[in-house]
Amino acid sequence: MEPSQEEIQKLRNRFIEEVQVQGLDFHPRDVARANSDDAWLKRFLVHNDMEVEDALTMMKETCKWRKTHQVNDLSVNNLNFEYLAAGSMFIHNKDKDMKPLFIFKCCKHVKGQKDFEELKKCVIYWFERAERMSDQITIFFDMMNTTLTNMDMEYTKYLINLCKMYYPNFLNYILIFEMPWVLNAAFKIIKSWLPAKAVQKIKFVNRGTLKEYVEPSQALKAWGGTDEYQFVFTPEPSPAEWVKDENKKKVFSASAM
Repeated sequence: MEPSQEEIQKLRNRFIEEVQVQGLDFHPRDVARANSDDAWLKRFLVHNDMEVEDALTMMKETCKWRKTHQVNDLSVNNLNFEYLAAGSMFIHNKDKDMKPLFIFKCCKHVKGQKDFEELKKCVIYWFERAERMSDQITIFFDMMNTTLTNMDMEYTKYLINLCKMYYPNFLNYILIFEMPWVLNAAFKIIKSWLPAKAVQKIKFVNRGTLKEYVEPSQALKAWGGTDEYQFVFTPEPSPAEWVKDENKKKVFSASAM
């Protein structure tokens, strides 16, 4: 069910009113987003089954969390670059619904080897980067060569809580690729942490069934696809670079006519 423009505006008015009346100290960028971004407000409403007051509560909690964790200020310059470059998580290609794949190479993560607070910042960085690309993502857990030593329940719960509490209606699918049977018990626990709507989005896939959700051209060769991509961390282009790139395209198009 899609919220109406009236419901979106009602949520916006309630949020702005509470910010002004209660003097809520949110980041100016988030307040500006609430003022102008209908799609963001729509996600809060859908996530909360169109209940405006519940959506409002979630919006306020989200903005409070974003200010506390300085989410708007996260960049390559203040993150652990070694973690970003390790290739344990990255965005690459899209699913059949054209939602970015946020890939977790589970075999590259071992619980306790990295500073958890720094790791969480890197996850938020990728969530923010993905959100600038699309209204939803598909989380892809690549579990090839994964063992119990790679299974970090605290880390997994953190990911789940981000989607439950601060990134509303952000999940398209959760794809679990080639999960070893020894991890079945752990995933039963993980499922219990998820709301019913999210559980329905979990899909267990293998080389034979992945094509139901990801085109072969968008799937890595290791997954049975045709993409030969090898991860190398690339910083996100700045807004100025986006404009520059668009201008180049326009010049090229004009010269080709």
